Amino acid sequence: MKLEELLYTTYGFDTFRPGQREVIEQVLQGKDVIALLPTGMGKSMCYQLPAHLLPGSVLIVSPLLSLMQDQVAQLKKMGEKSVVAINSFLKPEEKEKIWSQLGSYRFIFVSPEMLVQPFVKKQLQRIRISLLVADEAHCISQWGFDFRPDYLRIAEILPVIGHPQILALTATATAKVTEEIKGYLQLKEPFVYK
Repeated sequence: MKLEELLYTTYGFDTFRPGQREVIEQVLQGKDVIALLPTGMGKSMCYQLPAHLLPGSVLIVSPLLSLMQDQVAQLKKMGEKSVVAINSFLKPEEKEKIWSQLGSYRFIFVSPEMLVQPFVKKQLQRIRISLLVADEAHCISQWGFDFRPDYLRIAEILPVIGHPQILALTATATAKVTEEIKGYLQLKEPFVYK
């Protein structure tokens, strides 16, 4: 199936926005990717579309709970049922349900703080994660304007979940920030799209 066809049948769009197709193709070829795309240019499509072709789940690390909730709501609105956000707002019974069905979710959103909790790590270890997405990846860099120390710990989870390929997304990154993203996420010869 052609990518355009999948884009149309899944999300109802006729064409890709600038950069989306290039990034998606590299992700589907199994490459680590750093994508610098301006806000509003559909960065989330860069992992949403590949998720329909990759085995297992896509794990999205997102720094803001509001952003996470927005993305989950947007996916659900587009008819995507297999999506979940793991955050501190969940009631114990909701968590139970999520852990018991974790492998059935196509999209799993998690905050960097939750990601490094031993229990969460253990749960993620049980399932197949084919792609880890570092959303707002400039938060990794000490040179970025909203540095989040917990973001530096994303690399800790990689060996635990079998070193999936990585897609780092950001709207703003200087060359210095891009280098830091590369280093902290242990990216091997990533494709960089600007």
